[in-house]
Amino acid sequence: MSANQPPGSNDPQAQNPDPAAGYPGPIPQGDPNQPQGYPTGPQGQGQPQGQGQPQGYPPAAGGFVPPQEPAKKSNGIGKRLISAVIAIVVALGIGFLVRSGIFDSKMAVGQCVQQTGDDSVKVVDCGSADAEYKILGIVERQSRVMATMACGDWPDTTSVYWEGRSDSSGTVYCLQEV
Repeated sequence: MSANQPPGSNDPQAQNPDPAAGYPGPIPQGDPNQPQGYPTGPQGQGQPQGQGQPQGYPPAAGGFVPPQEPAKKSNGIGKRLISAVIAIVVALGIGFLVRSGIFDSKMAVGQCVQQTGDDSVKVVDCGSADAEYKILGIVERQSRVMATMACGDWPDTTSVYWEGRSDSSGTVYCLQEV
């Protein structure tokens, strides 16, 4: 026994209890009931190091799951802009169709028309000096190519007026000079 050793102690680690003089052996850290290599902090909770709960996942059964932030709502400027552009395009399209006479064509059998251009006519009073043709018949859903043949049921036809889009079917007006 040495002079610094308390009487009755045979423990080799208790030979120098003075901390300034150093402690001859490793100082235990953490929970003495835990085997070494197992963290005792809140992150591992008794699991081997490096094998804790992955970040971003909720804790195992019974744990508290914090509420998630709600998805940010867009202010709707993009949707409003797209809606405005669509409304403008539709308005311009309707304006074009009205000016071109597609919606204006209220021509019916027995009415008279006046030619107003190479490819346009307008309804006029049959007793007026402007009346050039009388409508004998109307055939719908005809191509421009088939327009002249569409008036076969009206043998008095002297002219044919076709109205529609060039890439689709339109309406054929079978006309007789007045």
